[in-house]
Parts: sequence; C-alpha cells; structure tokens
Amino acid sequence: MYSESLGIFSQALKHSLSTKEETILIIDEINRANLSNVLGPIFYLFEHKQDMSNVSIEITPDLSINQLPENFYVIATMNTADRSLAVVDFALRRRFAWYTLKPEIIKLKEFYKDDFIAIQEIFHWFANSNELTLQPGQGYFIASSAEEMVNRIKYELFPLIKEYLQEGLLRNAREEFNNYFMNRINRTLFE
Repeated sequence: MYSESLGIFSQALKHSLSTKEETILIIDEINRANLSNVLGPIFYLFEHKQDMSNVSIEITPDLSINQLPENFYVIATMNTADRSLAVVDFALRRRFAWYTLKPEIIKLKEFYKDDFIAIQEIFHWFANSNELTLQPGQGYFIASSAEEMVNRIKYELFPLIKEYLQEGLLRNAREEFNNYFMNRINRTLFE
C-alpha cells in the first residue's frame, strides 16, 4: 500500500503559503539532481513571467498555484566544474538569478594561506576561463596542523591536479604545478 508523502519542496511551499514569514529552501548542487524527480511540474513556476500566465501547477491534489509566493525563496548551489552537466545548466540558468562564488582567503588560524595563494596564482596565470572553475576551494587549505596540511596536499590536492592534467586540462600550468608539489611534498606529477 502506498501513501502520499510531500517532498521537502512541497512542504516548504505549503509552509510559505500558510504564513507571512519568509521561507527559504536551500538545494545543494541542484545540477546533480534529476530535476523532473525533485521538482516535477513545480519547475515551471520558476519561468520568467510565469505569474502572467494562466497556467496552474498542481502541487498536491488540494493545492494548485500559478506563481510562487513572494515570501518563498530558493537558494541552490551548483558545481560548475562538472562540465558533463552543461545541458542541465541551460535549463537552470534561464530560471534563476546567478551569483558566482570564487575561492578566497579565509581569516582563520587553521587556513594555510601560502599554499592557497600558490595554487591560486598558478590558476590565475595559466588557466583559461573554463579551467578557472576547477580551482580548489578554501576547504582544501584548512588544517589543524602542518602535518595535516601536508597530508591534504599529498592525498587530495596532488591527485586532483594530476587528474586534471591527465584529462588534458591546465596543460599550460604543468611545470608550475610540478614545481609546487616538488617543493612542498617532494613529489613529481610526471611519474
């Protein structure tokens, strides 16, 4: 026996309709989801000027709407480094406003600023505009000790950059990355 169960999107939407307070739904890496399964026909409510149409979308059997409530906000993250999802990006791009976040220095004692700057400079000098989205984020450079940071470089950054190079990305920066890793962890990318 099956019983109806509202998904989180529908729950948030119903909540926003029942109150005047702002309702915020956060969807992490929306481009990795099957949007038809996650949003269903609700996805059409994000169309520009949808509120001017006479089309209603059935949210539940007892609720149909033709526009999203003014107190309902959706914030979705999207990892643009995964280019295999570019087709989905276009469907999303025409329905949402966009704000690009780039890796930046964090003012934390545990943030290894020198390593962050070294990698960032290589990207800024040698990456093309598409490759800039591949720059490792701040989380790679947060460690509770120098030993932890060295391990992060060995087991996270080094394999990541090596994979990029093996995929034919960041070719112009091969020597610079190799020099960084040789100086920092005494490992070469060219094994």
